[in-house]
Amino acid sequence: MALTRNEFEEKIGKVLHDHGAGVTADLTDNLVAYWNGHAVSYILVSETPCGLRYEEFVMDDDQWTTWRSWLEAWTDAPTFSVRPEVRNWLSEEPPADADN
Repeated sequence: MALTRNEFEEKIGKVLHDHGAGVTADLTDNLVAYWNGHAVSYILVSETPCGLRYEEFVMDDDQWTTWRSWLEAWTDAPTFSVRPEVRNWLSEEPPADADN
């Protein structure tokens, strides 16, 4: 049975939330996800001559269609990493109570 994007994000969000800050789900060789305190966020990782480059990635319905087979395969054999740079990404997010 194929997962919807919402089902996938709910599933991965719970796992990432439980693992805590600094942990990423290594979805593909160049796509990782982390829990930003509100929802799942995605980052594209690429190697450059100066080191690793991180670029925010928006998983919309069109992207889900493109990436779905890889992401569903990941759920069968999930891999995670601890990335200290996630704390920097989190510091760029607005605080949870910023709306109030």
